[in-house]
Amino acid sequence: MFGQRLQHVAILSLLALSFNQCAASRKVAGPPSPPPSAITSLATLASSIDTLLADPRFRTTNVGVQVVRIRDGRILFAHNATKLFHPASNMKLFTTAAALVHLGPNYRFVTRVASGTGQVIADTLKGDLYLIGSGNPDFSFGDLAYLVEQMYARGVRYIEGDIVCDDTLLDTLWYGNGWMWDEGSSADFAPIGALTLHNNCIEVHVASGDTANQPLNVWWVPKTSYVKIVNNSRTITLSMMRTDMGFDYRPVTVERNWQTRENIIRIEGMLPNDGTEITEWINIVHPSLYFGHVFREVCERYGISVAGEVRRGAAPDTLRVLAKHISEPLLNLVINTNKPSDNLSAELLLKVVGAKVLGPPGTADKGIQAIKTMLSGWGLDTTACRFTDGSGVSRYNLVSPALLTGLLTHMYRDFSLRSQFIASLPIAGVDGTLRSRMKRTAAYRVVHAKTGSLSGVTTLSGYTQSLDGEVLAFSIMMSHFLDSARIYREIQDEICDRITRLYLRSTTH
Repeated sequence: MFGQRLQHVAILSLLALSFNQCAASRKVAGPPSPPPSAITSLATLASSIDTLLADPRFRTTNVGVQVVRIRDGRILFAHNATKLFHPASNMKLFTTAAALVHLGPNYRFVTRVASGTGQVIADTLKGDLYLIGSGNPDFSFGDLAYLVEQMYARGVRYIEGDIVCDDTLLDTLWYGNGWMWDEGSSADFAPIGALTLHNNCIEVHVASGDTANQPLNVWWVPKTSYVKIVNNSRTITLSMMRTDMGFDYRPVTVERNWQTRENIIRIEGMLPNDGTEITEWINIVHPSLYFGHVFREVCERYGISVAGEVRRGAAPDTLRVLAKHISEPLLNLVINTNKPSDNLSAELLLKVVGAKVLGPPGTADKGIQAIKTMLSGWGLDTTACRFTDGSGVSRYNLVSPALLTGLLTHMYRDFSLRSQFIASLPIAGVDGTLRSRMKRTAAYRVVHAKTGSLSGVTTLSGYTQSLDGEVLAFSIMMSHFLDSARIYREIQDEICDRITRLYLRSTTH
């Protein structure tokens, strides 16, 4: 998912305009009478959606739906709209809205490298070097190398002290409230820290060896000693699997020792020598130290030696900045949060908002308080919901479809943020987590919405335009099912198709 992140402002601008252009084209080119596929009354819409929700699968499944016409706030359809559901990643709508409101779309994260009281004499830094984090969720290896290049250009070739990782802008609760203990080493549950690098993950690549019974070839990015790789895997041939009736085939697994919180990654199992390659993103322990260790290794590759250790600590008040990295505007980072539904980005944005509004250290609780302040300012009821994290991983979160459509309505009515917020949402059948959905429906390329998924939970909330040119906000929340989420997502897509085919221009309904 990380490789699909958008980086260019030109692309961003096109995305920001697409939704409003679609609405404008419908208003200008809309037919004087409804097309044959149109739904021309609210009664017909309700009957159509009610038929979908009458599916026998919903006898044991909780469903909530609300559809609102943004122009006047009129509720066009509601079903259990004020009941509470787990939002899953729909929680990111609240988090990214708060980031845009409280920080502004042009906010930038600044990561600094600085010296304290020590001076740079000739080519030597006399003292410790401080890495000061800002909570940038998109900080990359290239960005880290840029910091080292700036130091090298200043003539620094030797650091007498330690590399001190200052992550004090945010707290050190690396996981969200209510996250499950057995989430393991998946990239979706990377630890949260003010100093973040490569999504706080190691990218592990595994390929078969040349001959049978050889260990699999393993390489990892970054090539760092911060993790230890234990390779207990082996190469097999396809003939071994086909001819040996007693052959005990075990597929490849790549997993960190997450039960003991160790940065030891084990590769187990087998892979046939047919050219297959596997890539896994594995989260790490202690994100700030990970950042510091990789920084030290890059320094050494550039010819900058470090005498001391890598440790955590706070930088002094008086600093001399030796290098800094300034992120892309916040708007780009919000896109990188919502389109691929990146959990780490959402959690960092939540805590940075908390630090900005209520002072450091940024915490989830402070960020949630900032979200509720925003919602209350819009007149939305924050007593009938519960927020505990920024990404929606936690099952402690409880919100209603009505609250989500309220958020969406107010973000659309804020002209200064409307296009930016919409640009961050996946487009049906085009990109993000909606790229493979709604392609054969009226909602294709029209719906801009955020997905959400947990075991037994699927949600979808966002915007569409009706056939008569009205912009609609909707929220569909489903939970407590046992079978595949695909079935329920298909019904969500059908609901989106129906509300997009709504045409009320020639009626009084």
